[in-house]
Amino acid sequence: MATLELRFLGDVAVLHDGTPLALPPSRKTRALLAYLALQPRRFRREHLCELLWEVPDDPRGALRWSLSKLRRLVDEPGRPRIQADRLGVRFDPAGVRIDVTELHELIAAGPDTASVETLESAATRLGGHFLEGLELTELHAFHAWCVAERERTTLAQATLLQALVQRLEGEPARALPYAQALTGLLPYDENLRAALIRLLVAAGHAEEAEQQYRLGRRLLAEIGAPPSERLYHAWRGPPGAAARPVPRAPAPPAPPRVAGALVGREAELATLRQAATAAAGGRAQVVLLCGEPGIGKSRLLAEGGALAREAGARVLSAAAFEAEALRPYALWLDALRAEDCALAEAVFGEEAARERQRLFAGLADLVARETAARPLALLFDDLQWCDESSAAALHYVARMSRGCSLLAVLAGRADELRDNAAVQRALRGLRREGLLTELRLGPLPKPALQALIHAHAPTADSGRLGHQCRGNPLLAIELARAEAAGGRVAESLEELVAERAARLDVEAGEVLQWAAVLAPRISLGALADLTRMDGDRVGVALEAAEAQALLETTEHGPHFPHELIARAVYQRIPPARRRVMHRRVAERLAAGEAPDRELAADLAHHAALGGDPALAARGMVAAGRLCLRFFANEDAASLARSGLQWVTALPEAERVGLELELRDILYSAVPITDWERAAAECVALAERALDHGAAAHARLGYHMASYLRWAHGQWSGAREESLQAERVTRGAGEAEQIAGMAEAARCLAMLERDLGRAEALALEAQALASRRGIPHHAIPAALGMLRFHENRLDEAEERLQEARALSKAAGDRMSEFQANEYLVMIDFERGRLEDACRRCTELVAIGERLREGSEAPYARVLQGLCRYAREDDPGELDRALPALREADARHRLACALSRAALLDLERGRPERARERAHEALEHAEALERATETLLARLALAGACEALGDAAGYARQQAAIERLADAPAAAWARARAAARRAAEA
Repeated sequence: MATLELRFLGDVAVLHDGTPLALPPSRKTRALLAYLALQPRRFRREHLCELLWEVPDDPRGALRWSLSKLRRLVDEPGRPRIQADRLGVRFDPAGVRIDVTELHELIAAGPDTASVETLESAATRLGGHFLEGLELTELHAFHAWCVAERERTTLAQATLLQALVQRLEGEPARALPYAQALTGLLPYDENLRAALIRLLVAAGHAEEAEQQYRLGRRLLAEIGAPPSERLYHAWRGPPGAAARPVPRAPAPPAPPRVAGALVGREAELATLRQAATAAAGGRAQVVLLCGEPGIGKSRLLAEGGALAREAGARVLSAAAFEAEALRPYALWLDALRAEDCALAEAVFGEEAARERQRLFAGLADLVARETAARPLALLFDDLQWCDESSAAALHYVARMSRGCSLLAVLAGRADELRDNAAVQRALRGLRREGLLTELRLGPLPKPALQALIHAHAPTADSGRLGHQCRGNPLLAIELARAEAAGGRVAESLEELVAERAARLDVEAGEVLQWAAVLAPRISLGALADLTRMDGDRVGVALEAAEAQALLETTEHGPHFPHELIARAVYQRIPPARRRVMHRRVAERLAAGEAPDRELAADLAHHAALGGDPALAARGMVAAGRLCLRFFANEDAASLARSGLQWVTALPEAERVGLELELRDILYSAVPITDWERAAAECVALAERALDHGAAAHARLGYHMASYLRWAHGQWSGAREESLQAERVTRGAGEAEQIAGMAEAARCLAMLERDLGRAEALALEAQALASRRGIPHHAIPAALGMLRFHENRLDEAEERLQEARALSKAAGDRMSEFQANEYLVMIDFERGRLEDACRRCTELVAIGERLREGSEAPYARVLQGLCRYAREDDPGELDRALPALREADARHRLACALSRAALLDLERGRPERARERAHEALEHAEALERATETLLARLALAGACEALGDAAGYARQQAAIERLADAPAAAWARARAAARRAAEA
């Protein structure tokens, strides 16, 4: 029977009889294999879906796809390894060699009992970091498991290496590789580094011993640990010993840089030329270049840009980055800003409309304007890390620009594109609409490889190097450079990078590693802060790294020549140190006095990799709010869920506040299935926040509960919790007092309850806000609603316009929607139907981008109502009403139906009026809404009169009289008075 071997130390590998197999094109599938193989028990399918497929459209389908790919890898004739049924999945490990399992078995048996040769063989086979490159920090549960397993495995590897170093203490040259690997695993252990320095000195590597001494001191300072004299004594000898000489060796020559023409991609270039020609002729084209890393996608993308420029096109280009996968519209913002900041400001600026549909329309309009004058090319690289909003905007722009001179060339890694659900949706849409041409780049042909190698190293053995690089042009170029520089023969890009990095002194190596952690946002200021070096020293270090072709310097600052080089440098950093480095970057971002909102995703990324739960949760809050601001609701919800998992490790006082903030983001981003439970949890969290003296978070919790109850018609509870939110801020700071009073006033005004108290709270909040210069959008919103209720429509409109502007500036889309819906009703009451219809268009655009709720259906109902009033066509209204009924927003149904019933009467449709008014009355009375109750009664009275129902008319008139003292809006009471006057 064939021998199956699974390797999870370093890059994941599956081997049959020693032959490696091609792995599935998904990091999540590889992660699933590790999770199942290293935990030989049965897992529920739901658990695996939640673990690895939080976002895709069909998590169970994604799991089925991954299991089918794994079966082809690990199942054997008569021996299915993946054992799955409808409910659960398990992996059968019997007879399978698994490197991690072998390592733990060796350590459990005791390394002292094994021979040195056995230990050396194990150290060679069992090196590498656990699941390198598969951290998947966006999936908290898997990431937590991965980190725990990595720490456990690192401890086992360290135990193995320490045993080897001790057994080989008398043979320094033989012990050195193991000591170096050991300090790589545990970089902050002073004793281990001192032992390494002694071995280096004993083996005659004095310069490297000095570097290790300096590096050891730097690392101890990095974690705030004062160094002892151990490192110095290991380097220079014990006290009283003669100082050892420190020779300096000349640095090896740097690899040459040779620019070469693109070779071996003639067919792909021909396809790009055809697409560019078609685009120039007025037919939009989208071309996707996909393939493995380093296969030449970026190079071919650049050729596409050159072809577009030759055709007179304007070129906009940008690349997605893994660290910024949740920065909304990152590709579009970067592309526009790189070309012309004014273009970006026109679409995304503070004063521009921020509704998602308008942003999409703004981008499409920009494309239309640009292509009216000349062709336009969009070049988007590394699409596998594209954020959801950029992908959705790309699909929209391409679809709306069919008849424009637009060429979009996209590049992405084939094995990672599948894991990006948003990009997959966009690509499916482009395929359906016949807009997408797909080019999969395979290995370069042999003649092309030889020509490429010859261009960089004319004397090199191009046949041998061509075989080594396996058709990968990036590796071919780097192998040729290394051979031209006289370097040793390497088998991989990682080996080449390691060799070049080893030529750097300790300071240059430090700067290079920090650059890899910061990538793609590498700045001289950040490098100086993080390395604690001055700018001149950082500059010298960057020049040294550039001389080794590890970094490049452009007008935008330092960057890596290729992401794979950055990754190779990053993977040389011990995992324990990576966490410290990421945490320091996150702390630096969090400490900024005026942090760029767009750095929120960076903060979340570094904090998560740094393993700091509080920083990670705060980063998720900042990034989630940014996503909500740009209607990137899926991303916001994903961040909130991830943040809620991070806060579980925090102390109660800190956890409660962050949990409330994260729930606020989650409830704003997605519909809530059990709103009553959610409201109760908000109240419980608010009360716990009060226990810890956190009035601001207590106010937020009560406010959230109040809104949830209001949105679902539980108005008494909404009133009580809104007032409680105001009460808890009375002893807090002025900003919280203002927010508490303003939000309570707005809630009471919306509920038509305690209007006198609402007026007093709003005016008190306004006075305090004016004195302290602390505006809050709920103040003008509350006053606007109150003035609308009083029929003071000019002042109401002015106040609500102010509320709308403040809400937009604050990124509070729900409050912006509420201000707009009241402005629509003011225009409707005044008979300004053109203005009402215009506002409805904006309201629909906002509602459609909010999380699924009653907002979008209500906006479409209002649009239908206004068009009915203007054009006497109730069709649009009738089509929109079922969705609003399904949303179960009784207050909004009562509002729309009562006005529609009055319109029916005016249009001579009394039967329809009576039907609508009955439904409106049922909802209005259940909610104790005086205004809608009065309007519904007026419509019913008119319908009964028109239909000759004298008894019904009398009942409705009596009910209207009983409402004389109800807190109905003044304009509604005026309607009732006008009817009485007409009858008299």
